[in-house]
Amino acid sequence: MNFMELTRTPPQARLPSPGAILALLKPITWFPPMWAYACGAISSGHGFQSRAGFVVLGVILAGPLLCGTSQAVNDWFDRHVDAINEPDRVIPSGRMPGRWGLYIAIIMSVLSLLAAWMLGPLIFPAAVLGLFFAWAYSAPPLRLKQNGWAATVCAGSATRPCPG
Repeated sequence: MNFMELTRTPPQARLPSPGAILALLKPITWFPPMWAYACGAISSGHGFQSRAGFVVLGVILAGPLLCGTSQAVNDWFDRHVDAINEPDRVIPSGRMPGRWGLYIAIIMSVLSLLAAWMLGPLIFPAAVLGLFFAWAYSAPPLRLKQNGWAATVCAGSATRPCPG
């Protein structure tokens, strides 16, 4: 074995592991939006049995899809800061290889839009707005999190129910 073989960095995995994807999407954060959607659907007064598919898809949209997307977007665009402050996170630690954090954020955004489209004309615009806020909060050029007022308005608008 020569010196070059000893100093060469080992090749990275081409695809992220399921555990790394799950760590990127942070399932612990999904519960509040899933619970809120389910409670809203149940308390609407419409029969649950005839709308079970609608409710289940809405719960998936609120939690793993939209909330998971926002987590992936945030982690991707904070990867340089996290490399200093939280090097054990999935992207700076290398458990999420290459640009897969970004790819997963994009894939999850598309899946969110598809699910929202299936849920109808009331859900789709709300999901589009939620995705806009998820990307605008963390991604350049807006990166609203850099401004205290803009970040507060963005986070509050994405989490507060609409009046009426």
